[in-house]
Amino acid sequence: MSDMFGVQERTAVLDDIRLPIDREDLGSPVFAGGALDRPTAGGEAPVAKPTESDKDRRIREANEREDAQAETARLNRRKDARSSMNTVLANYGLSDLADFVYNEIIVKETVNINNPDAIIFAIREQPAYQKRFSANKERVKNGFDELDPASYIGLEDQYRATLSANGMPVSFYDSKDDFDAMIGGAVSNAELQGRIQDGYRAVQDADPEVKRQMRELYGVSEGDLAAYFIDPNRMKPLLVAADYKRQAEAAKIAARASESAGIQLTGGLAEDLARRGVTEGQAQAGFTEIGKLGELTTQLSGETALSQEQIIGQQFGTNTEAAQELEKRRRRRVGEFAGGGGFARTQGETSGATRLSVGKAE
Repeated sequence: MSDMFGVQERTAVLDDIRLPIDREDLGSPVFAGGALDRPTAGGEAPVAKPTESDKDRRIREANEREDAQAETARLNRRKDARSSMNTVLANYGLSDLADFVYNEIIVKETVNINNPDAIIFAIREQPAYQKRFSANKERVKNGFDELDPASYIGLEDQYRATLSANGMPVSFYDSKDDFDAMIGGAVSNAELQGRIQDGYRAVQDADPEVKRQMRELYGVSEGDLAAYFIDPNRMKPLLVAADYKRQAEAAKIAARASESAGIQLTGGLAEDLARRGVTEGQAQAGFTEIGKLGELTTQLSGETALSQEQIIGQQFGTNTEAAQELEKRRRRRVGEFAGGGGFARTQGETSGATRLSVGKAE
C-alpha cells in the first residue's frame, strides 16, 4: 500500500507542475528549428516538433507570395528607373554617372526614383555634372540664375542652329566649350543673332580698308572676323564683348583716316571717336579737312607743338586749344605772305622747324 501510495503521490505532483504549451511558445528559441527534436545537454528526452496546421500554412504561403510580389515590383521599378535615367543621362552627356545613379540613388531610393528631375537634382554636386554644365558657375558669379540641364542644352542647340543658319564655320560650334562663354554671360539666342548681323556681317561686307584696320588695330585676320564678332573675349582677350559694335565702328573710322589724310589711328583714338558718336561719313569729311591743312601741320620756330591727337581733336571739336593754335598759325602765315615775306620750310637743325608726323601714331 505504501508503494502504491507513493507512486500515486508522485504522479499527482508531476501533474501539478506540468505547464501547458502555447502556440506562441513554438516561435521561441527553445522550440525553433526543431530544438525539441534533439536531446538536451542534460540528456532529457526530445519533444516532438508540432505539426503546422492548414490555416497556418495558408497564412505563411500568402505572406511569402506577397513578399515575392513586392520584391518583383521593386526590381521592376529599379529596372525601369535605370532604363529611363540612362536615356536622360545620355541626352545630358552624363553617361559616366549611370552606375553612380543606379547604386547610390535608385537602389537606395534616396529620392523618388520615378522622377528623373529629382534624380538629376541629386547629382548636381558630382564633378561630372559640374564639368558638363560648367557655365552655370560663371552665370551665378555674374548675377544670373543657374540653368537646369534641359534649358542649358536647349540654349546650346539654339546657338548651334543660329550659327549654322548664318553660314558660320562648323569648327566654331563643334564643342560645348564654344558656347560656355556665351551661356556664362547670359547671352540669349536673339543677342547672338544680333551680334552676327551687326558685327560679323557688317565687317565682312565692308571695304578692304576696314578689314585691314581690324587686323591693324586688333590683330584680327579676315579668317578670325566671324568668331571675333560673336565672342571677342574668346578670340582676343583684350577685346570686350560689350564693345564689339564700337570696335567695328572704330575700324571704319580708322579706314577713313588712312584714306583721306594718310593717318593711321591707334585703336584707342579710333574708339574714342566712335564713343563720341563720330560716324563713318563724318570721319571721312573730317579727315579730308585734316588732309588739306598741309603746311599748317608743320611746326615752325616759336610755334606751339601739336600732336596728331590734338590736330584730330580740333577737327572733331574735342580740343579747342589746338584749334586756336592752328588758327594762329594760319593768320601768321597768311600775314607773312601778304607782306611779301613768305617763308621757306627747310629741313635740318638750323631751320628751327620740324614737321608733325601724320603717319602712324606712336
